[in-house]
Amino acid sequence: MAAHFGLDIGSTSIKILKIDGNKVTSVVVAQNPTGKNITLMSNAEKIALADQLKEMIKSAGLRGKQVVASISESLIYSRIMKFPIMSSPELATAIKWELDQSVPFPPNEVETSWAVLEKPDKLKGDEKISVYVVAVPTKVSDAYVQLLELVEVEPVRLENEIPALIRAFSSSLIDSSPSILVDIGASGTVLILAGKEKIFGNYYLPYGGSVMTKLVADTFRLSIAQAESYKRTYGMVEDQLEGKMLSVLKPVIDNLIGEIKKMSISFQNEHPDSTVNRVILTGGGSYLLGLISYLSKSLEGTEVVLGNPFFDKVVDPKYQALAPIFSITYGLAADQP
Repeated sequence: MAAHFGLDIGSTSIKILKIDGNKVTSVVVAQNPTGKNITLMSNAEKIALADQLKEMIKSAGLRGKQVVASISESLIYSRIMKFPIMSSPELATAIKWELDQSVPFPPNEVETSWAVLEKPDKLKGDEKISVYVVAVPTKVSDAYVQLLELVEVEPVRLENEIPALIRAFSSSLIDSSPSILVDIGASGTVLILAGKEKIFGNYYLPYGGSVMTKLVADTFRLSIAQAESYKRTYGMVEDQLEGKMLSVLKPVIDNLIGEIKKMSISFQNEHPDSTVNRVILTGGGSYLLGLISYLSKSLEGTEVVLGNPFFDKVVDPKYQALAPIFSITYGLAADQP
């Protein structure tokens, strides 16, 4: 049983979730009143957010103070790196050198963690070590720690969204035929090619549901609230609004499809005996009407499904239909394997 609860602070919404055994015991979601990520908030906004979080924790009936919180992929740098076979000290040096060349943050202002994903047992001369590397700017982690201190909770750890998403869907992932997780949030979209214990690739797209809503608002000259309603009502269904909504959203989704295809092709070039098993959609943007059908047609031969982290858990029925928006929070709340 996890002693901690999961906390996901997005730019548009805040989610809290607690798991006890086979049951999701606490679920709370609220709007982020600032509409910002933590690093862009003023001190007054952080204090107001801390007060709101205290109320959410109280309403969830949580007694424990331990929390695992997520850091948005937009604020960090994470990627799979491959190196020739070498010792651990040599690997640490190689990773540092690689990060110094590629991370868009000053080297002395970054906290780095890494994990070896795959190391060949037999050496033939061209094998590579596969390493998942995460670099977090110190100012980002400090901002989260400061906020959690204001909330008076104890951070067990801070982690980026990718491990949480993989943990949320681990029961449906297999290493020999991995899936692409597509988490469509408000401000960004995370793509992860992963199996149960391996990450083969990841990519962050700096657009999500909010960009699509803005496109609808500009095209139809609507307020953001009206555009959001239009988007949810008509989605990408071709026979709605004479196909106008589809034509507005199509470029954004086609770009997403292009990234999915590139990730899949790259994997199969490196693993010719394996194939991408499926595409699992999650996040608030995954509810877009007609999206699964459109992706299925465009990604012919690849199964596209809506992810449900609650599928084998007991949860309040009113939250069951909202499962995809809690994927990250669920992964944060779950015990590490």
